[in-house]
Amino acid sequence: MNKLFYNRIGFLALLNREIHRFMKVPVQTVLAPLISNILYMMIFGGMLSTREVGINGINYLHFLVPGLATMGAILAAFQNPAFSIISQKFQNTIQDLNSYPISNTEKILAYILGGVFRGVLVGLLTYAATIFFVGYEVAYPLFFVLALMATSFVFASVGLIAGLAFENFEKMNFILSIVITPLTYLGGVFFEVSKLPGLLSAIKYINPIFPLVNVSRFAYVGVCEGNITIHLILTLVLVLVTFLMAAYFFKKGLGIKTV
Repeated sequence: MNKLFYNRIGFLALLNREIHRFMKVPVQTVLAPLISNILYMMIFGGMLSTREVGINGINYLHFLVPGLATMGAILAAFQNPAFSIISQKFQNTIQDLNSYPISNTEKILAYILGGVFRGVLVGLLTYAATIFFVGYEVAYPLFFVLALMATSFVFASVGLIAGLAFENFEKMNFILSIVITPLTYLGGVFFEVSKLPGLLSAIKYINPIFPLVNVSRFAYVGVCEGNITIHLILTLVLVLVTFLMAAYFFKKGLGIKTV
């Protein structure tokens, strides 16, 4: 198994399994987060629709849409590989990964790309659902899709790491609820991070979600907080670092190899 790619059929079979696994329960995996995002749009958009946004005069609803799409992509992409790996541990079939006739790189990419597919799907459906409120215009449509793909790739990689590291769903949900969700809220989804008071405003310098939200927002409305070039670089760094970390822990056998 020295080759990075040598069994395309096996890779596609595993990827297909990861996609069909969550598509079997679309109400839970796709519709539920979509409805949550629509409710956010209705509540925040309805209450704060006249609120001024300090970014080149864009209105609040247009500010909110890319944030909600990014948040949906983050949560969906994280959950897919994490839930899949932990389910295999629960069923005591996780060791079967070692016998799959595909390379480690193909296994890793299959899990991550399954999460990317789910994340992008939720993100795009969120955008589609908001057309009724704000219209369909997107400044850079292809860039917007790529931004959602990059965001989903980052958190699918993080989800794979979480699935390998944790033995049960409670620990995974703890990370999702106590770490990822607060960072998402403080990453500029609902409001400009620069308007946060004191120390909370400084969190943007260590919050990996902030540049991801900003890249999506720039693609959607053409402007964002801060320097888009820096945010693009940070996004590419996050894609590379999270993938390499996921690959490292997977190849080390974290949570897979028996002691």
